[in-house]
Amino acid sequence: MKRVIIQSSLNICLYFLFAAFISSVHDQLEVFNDDPVRGTGFNITLELPLVLPMIFIAILLTVMGYLNRTNKKSTFSEWSVGMAEFSDQDEREEVITGKATRVAYTTFLSTLPALMIPFLFYVQLVEDFPNFPFYAIATVLSLGTLSYLIAWIYYYKK
Repeated sequence: MKRVIIQSSLNICLYFLFAAFISSVHDQLEVFNDDPVRGTGFNITLELPLVLPMIFIAILLTVMGYLNRTNKKSTFSEWSVGMAEFSDQDEREEVITGKATRVAYTTFLSTLPALMIPFLFYVQLVEDFPNFPFYAIATVLSLGTLSYLIAWIYYYKK
């Protein structure tokens, strides 16, 4: 259970850090075509306070996932192509994962249409919050992951 809690929590953090990173890139992206001074291309400055936590969490997720893998006989290359939180070694965990996945899928199917409603007012929304789409996607992913986590804990303790 500890493995699922840690991985899900870090994934949620990663979703919002990535949304902030993409928002930062979106805000500063400057594309120029055939500019006599700058040439052709684009200019982006990566913000270290956003990039470093993302790299740190990705490395932490990888190391923790590998060390806490259920099949200790699998090599890193075998383990890295699968989903670490979906255990198929234990029958009980397989059932819990199936139930939690159904809950997450239902949450995803209900939050996605609900978050589409603000897109009716997209023009006004973009004036005040130009990076709304990035955070909307992060919210949908986070709610699905959070519902998976809560359902997994519920069915595990049941």
